[in-house]
Amino acid sequence: MNIEPPLPKLLEEISLTNLHRIDVALEGDWSATVVTVWTRKERFLGLSEVRMFHEVLKPSVELYFDNSWVGMHCFKRIDNMNVFDKELALRIIDYVEARLMNTSRIA
Repeated sequence: MNIEPPLPKLLEEISLTNLHRIDVALEGDWSATVVTVWTRKERFLGLSEVRMFHEVLKPSVELYFDNSWVGMHCFKRIDNMNVFDKELALRIIDYVEARLMNTSRIA
């Protein structure tokens, strides 16, 4: 039985009105490993360039807004490695898309 990882609770609590993009990278080496995986204009850009694992550093997802960002770890610990949780990242992106669609219909 495949159990989906729960979405971070904070996603329900934040406004996505000013969300511009979603990036993935290794916390601790962000600048060298950052990949934009979603933008408001282009939507989902794919995960093929994402660094998938590291022994110590933690793969994370960050949502970028006008003047702030929200970061979330996005990995599983497998064989002494922090392995990017692709399924969770896709669920976060899907959740953002769904929220934005509902918001745009109301506005």
